[in-house]
Amino acid sequence: MKKTKIISGLMAMAMTVMSLGISASAADSVAVKIGTDTVKAGEAFSVDVNLSGVPSSGISSVDFAINYDSGLKITDVKLGTIGDTGAKAEEGDLGDTVFNWYDNGKQIVIVWATGLTDSKYWIKSDGVFVTLSGTAPTSENTYKLSVGAANRKTYPDSSEDASTYFSAVGTSGTTNYDGAFTAGAVEVKGEDAEPVWGDVNEDGKVDVSDAVLLARFIAEDKSASVTAQGQKNADVTHDGQRTGDDTIKILQYIAKLVTDLSK
Repeated sequence: MKKTKIISGLMAMAMTVMSLGISASAADSVAVKIGTDTVKAGEAFSVDVNLSGVPSSGISSVDFAINYDSGLKITDVKLGTIGDTGAKAEEGDLGDTVFNWYDNGKQIVIVWATGLTDSKYWIKSDGVFVTLSGTAPTSENTYKLSVGAANRKTYPDSSEDASTYFSAVGTSGTTNYDGAFTAGAVEVKGEDAEPVWGDVNEDGKVDVSDAVLLARFIAEDKSASVTAQGQKNADVTHDGQRTGDDTIKILQYIAKLVTDLSK
């Protein structure tokens, strides 16, 4: 059904161009930037796809696809605020064809298209165009998201995929805009390791070297490198911060004045 609506929307756009009897011209590019979300294995993710460089005169159609790595499950594509132009209501019976998407198994095909020539119903501002959501794979990895041409022929039996990403169809002519693309990703991380309290340098034991490293780190010594896990291990006062109080407590533990750093 979604694929049919996409084709219907594109057909409406094509008929508008034909009825106006106008030719297309090229213009500047519109930038598409896919964001990145970092989640744990199997968790839900959300990634915004932003448009920038949208001409003030507006665009009446957007047609591109987002290629995704195998294992990534995209379950929904929600239209962002810049696409809520009122075109759906104004289109009447064709309103459901203004924005649609479908998954062809390798890419998410996205189309926003209105046959209205009144530019007040066009996309005219930068911002979030769509938001992708779904479920991350169970394997740790970086799963890429990139923009490409929709795997759909420019016309029946054509050997070329669709390649026009953005256009404006008005009474004065048709302007096509190229696209400039920035890829994004869903980064899947494993479960966070449980803290080993006091083991700042992560060498498997708690001794004076941990206190020294933490003191240097707190003093913003640029040569004192402490990983995220090491910083978690250092929070022996359990207040969510790394301060001199943590250093003192580690030293007390080494001197056997404190017997348990987990409390």
